[in-house]
Amino acid sequence: MKKYLQAFLKEKPFFFSIVRPKEASLYQQYKPFKKPILDLGCGDGFFAKIAFRRLDVGVDPDKQAVKEAKTRGTYKEVRTYDGKKIPYPGGYFATIVCNSTFEHIPNLKEVLSEVARVIKKDGMLYFTVPTNIWPKYLFGRLFLGRFYERFFVAKSKHYNLWTLGEWQKELKKRDLEIIYSTHYLDNKLVMWIFDISHYLSIFSLIAKKVFNRWVLFPQKSFLIRPIEDYILKSTNVNSKKGPYMLIAARKTK
Repeated sequence: MKKYLQAFLKEKPFFFSIVRPKEASLYQQYKPFKKPILDLGCGDGFFAKIAFRRLDVGVDPDKQAVKEAKTRGTYKEVRTYDGKKIPYPGGYFATIVCNSTFEHIPNLKEVLSEVARVIKKDGMLYFTVPTNIWPKYLFGRLFLGRFYERFFVAKSKHYNLWTLGEWQKELKKRDLEIIYSTHYLDNKLVMWIFDISHYLSIFSLIAKKVFNRWVLFPQKSFLIRPIEDYILKSTNVNSKKGPYMLIAARKTK
């Protein structure tokens, strides 16, 4: 996990570096993926480059993100799509990965049906999402309670915070069978750092607006190193509960 953490610290705001490196490390147990591989909600392609190095196809509704993804060389093909119909024929992909994207999709059930359409029989879907208890891990709720939970969920555009049972039900409707799941980051202090770091990342936001770079000085400071070490030590163990989960599902028909 350390190499993923260092890669994110060099190029992304600090709050990205708390969750994404753990996710990158979790996917490694499934590699190599069967091809062709789709990255649904690929964004700027940075996560895929760090976690997977090279994939076949990336799609995302954000035109600017797709433009940036094309410059990274992570995908053989990157497309902008309308957020509804995946622009590929049925049964085209052997593997679909979707990292921290499903929670942001208002028409999720429609998109899940599309995902099921473009996966081959016995193909695999791997994805990570926040869980229904994610808001309980936020630092701000200690002072503002449910108000802060609702505020941060809305701010994060988390439309779908489902339980494992809810995911199981919706995937089963689409002939997708969960064969493995795990929760992660079941550590309130780490998640408090994640919450607080959003507000401390204002300078990263300014740098992105002005210089089109999140991090101007990528060298890790003496202030970051102890937090980095704590995160590494505190996120190695998976658990049966937590604010995030990874799900692996197989297409049965």
